[in-house]
Amino acid sequence: MKKLFCTLLAAALCLLSASCSLFLPQGRVNEHNARLTVRFLDVGQGDSILLESGDEFVLIDAGERDYGDEVLAYIESCGADELKYMIATHPHSDHIGGLRTVLDGIDVEHFISAETDCETYTWLKVLRAVDQQRIPSVEARAGSTYSFGNASFTILAPLYDYDEDYNNASIVIKVTCGFISFLLTGDAERKSEYDMLEAGENLSADVLKCGHHGSSSSTSDKLLKAVNPSFAVVSCGKGNDYGHPHRETVRKLKALGCPMLRTDEMGTVTAYTDGVTLSFSSEKQDLSAYTYTVGDPKNSPDALNYIGNKNSRVFHFSDCGGVQSMSERNKVTFENRGDAVKAGYSPCAICKP
Repeated sequence: MKKLFCTLLAAALCLLSASCSLFLPQGRVNEHNARLTVRFLDVGQGDSILLESGDEFVLIDAGERDYGDEVLAYIESCGADELKYMIATHPHSDHIGGLRTVLDGIDVEHFISAETDCETYTWLKVLRAVDQQRIPSVEARAGSTYSFGNASFTILAPLYDYDEDYNNASIVIKVTCGFISFLLTGDAERKSEYDMLEAGENLSADVLKCGHHGSSSSTSDKLLKAVNPSFAVVSCGKGNDYGHPHRETVRKLKALGCPMLRTDEMGTVTAYTDGVTLSFSSEKQDLSAYTYTVGDPKNSPDALNYIGNKNSRVFHFSDCGGVQSMSERNKVTFENRGDAVKAGYSPCAICKP
């Protein structure tokens, strides 16, 4: 009997330990508990970034034309059957070459680009596909904010007409989810960086996608000081002819104590965040050590607040897209999730509070 009792007690303790572990903080965010996932795709010497939040997707560039099928397949592997937004940062082929293939393979709700007089064959093919599919085309304007799922992005640049200086004409966006943000700079160089700084743009971000594949013509000292990133990502091809990332950029980031995550070394780099904690993974290297949590102890998921809709009796995270379309008179604020549930409100199926 004593042996049987000990066996049952041990089994009970194991079950209790297993069930309790479900409620213990894991210290990392992954695809299961992320409210925003940012994927820096390995497209060789090019750029392509896929944002995902609340089952809504945003694609920024798609590398050279040869990567179009690969980017499309990757998007579909993430479970996307449409893109809420497609952003073409600027008309250089290493950024927009693959967009035509993606446009032909998946529905796109909105196409965002900056006004340009570029008439290259590759760029005109992209514009023709957008027109033929009757996709609403939006001109990038600094200060405009767009929401998707539990996140949003604000266009910071271009601020001026840079004529045929297409790198500085790149669309720069700041993506935000809760207290975590990403600054995605396309190929923007010093001129655009200084213009944003002079305009008083809020450039601070936890993750910086270095401009122009880590070229010394971008990621200036002034920009780094304003952004003060905890991590930097460089999208470039292995053994590329340009020597990207340049030694100057590597040296600056090392001096700042900012880890550099490179697609040429790590493959596709993925960032996950719940709005407070930031974690990374990659195809080729273990990035489990790269975890960051906003320092202020009051910054917890509950600090984001929960907003309920009096009509639908559904509650959301305060930064959910559903809250932005809600009238003020229908809003009710809860300090924590438990209060919302006790009041008879159901969680939003998109932001999953």
